[in-house]
Amino acid sequence: MAWSLEIHHIDVGQGDSTLIIARDNGIGMGHVAQVQAALVDGGTQAKGDDVHDYITQTANLNQIDTIVATHYDADHFGGLRRILGRATPEYDNALIFDQGEPGRITVKRSRGSAGFSQYIDNQEQDYSNYLIAIGSRGARNRVTATVSCSPTNTNMRILAGWQDPNWLLGRELLWYGAVPPAGAPTITCIAVNQYVHGAGGPFLSGMAVDPKNEKSLALLVRFNNFKYYLGGDIESTQEAQIAQQLNPANNAQGRVLAMKVSHHGSDRSTTGTFVNRLRPSAAFISCGYNNTHHHPRPGVLQNLQNCGSLQHYYLTADRNDQAFRTRVGRNTVPAVAPNLGGAYSAKAVVAGCWGGLYDAGPGVREGNIVLSVTAAQSVLPVTGVLPIGTHRFRVTCDSADINNHQNVQNDHD
Repeated sequence: MAWSLEIHHIDVGQGDSTLIIARDNGIGMGHVAQVQAALVDGGTQAKGDDVHDYITQTANLNQIDTIVATHYDADHFGGLRRILGRATPEYDNALIFDQGEPGRITVKRSRGSAGFSQYIDNQEQDYSNYLIAIGSRGARNRVTATVSCSPTNTNMRILAGWQDPNWLLGRELLWYGAVPPAGAPTITCIAVNQYVHGAGGPFLSGMAVDPKNEKSLALLVRFNNFKYYLGGDIESTQEAQIAQQLNPANNAQGRVLAMKVSHHGSDRSTTGTFVNRLRPSAAFISCGYNNTHHHPRPGVLQNLQNCGSLQHYYLTADRNDQAFRTRVGRNTVPAVAPNLGGAYSAKAVVAGCWGGLYDAGPGVREGNIVLSVTAAQSVLPVTGVLPIGTHRFRVTCDSADINNHQNVQNDHD
C-alpha cells in the first residue's frame, strides 16, 4: 500500500476548520484505492456551506468518515451544524466525536425503584441545535453521546450509563472500531475535557481560566515518522503537559514536524517553551481579516519566529489591527503595497486576499493552505540532513503578498 496524507487548513475567516485525508493510491494488481477522511471543526454556521463546497469540489470527496468538534464555540462547531443538517449523503455515515454532554448532569434515584434516572440541564442553545442537526438525517453514530463533560457523583453516573470525561483520551479516531491499515495515517485524541496523560495516567489539568476552551480536544496526527499537532482553543496549561507527552525526552528525535497554532494565535496558547519543545518545521494559524480579537497576537508570532527549527508559519488571512496597518503602510496617503516583512517576519506566509484596497474579490484567492506528505516522506528520519532534493513534507497555498501573489509551494525539512 502507498498511503499519503493531506491536511487542509480551510479558510473560514475567524474560525477553524481542518480536513484530514488519508489516501491509498491502490497500486498493484487487484488493489482497490481507499480514502479515509476526517473533518475537524467547521467554522461558524455561516461558513458551513463553504466547508461543504471545499470538501466536495476542491478535495473531491463523496464521504467524510470522521467528524470532530474540538469544543462548543460557535466558530468551531457552528459549521458542523450546517453540514450535518444538509440533505446530502456525504456525512450520513460519519462517526462523530466531541467533548460529550456539557450540561450539569444530575442523576437521581427514581422513587420506588432500585434503578436510576438521568436529568440533564444547562444545555446552551447552540449545543441543543447541534444535537438537532445530528439527528436530522436519521440515526447517526455520535460516539461520545454518553460522555459527561463534568465529573459528578461517579458511582451514580456510571450506573446511569455515563462515561467519564476522559473516556476519549488515547483513542484513535480516523479508523475508530477497526484496526488501522499498515502504514496508514492515524488520529489520536491526546487531551479532552482538561484531561491529559501524565506519568501516572490521565489527570485533570488547567487553571479554570476559561474552562470552555480548556476542555478542547487536542489531536495528534501520525503518519509513520511524521507528526502533526492540533488543539482547538486549548490553553497553555494543557499544552505544557501535552509537550511533555509528545516529546518526553525534549530532544530533536521527538519533534512534531508541523502544528496548528491553538486559539487562532491567542496569547493564552503557544508559548515559546511549547513551540521549542515540539520543534516544528511549519505552523498554521486560522484567523480572520480584521478580526476583533486581533489574532494572531504579536507575542505568539514572536514565539514562532524565535523557534530555530521553524521554516515558515502560515496564516489563512491578514489581521489588520491598527499596529499592523501602521507597519504595512496602509495608513499612508497615498496607500502603499502591503509589506509582509514589516508586518510579520521573514518566516511568515499570509494566504488568500488582502482586505480593502488590495482585496482581489470574493473567491478569487482564498486562504486555504494544504500540507501534504507522501509515503516516502513519512518514513524519513525527523532529524539530520536529507539527501539533496528530498524533503519531509510540502505546503502549498496562494500568497496574499501583492508583490508575490502566485501559488506558493514550500518544501519543508
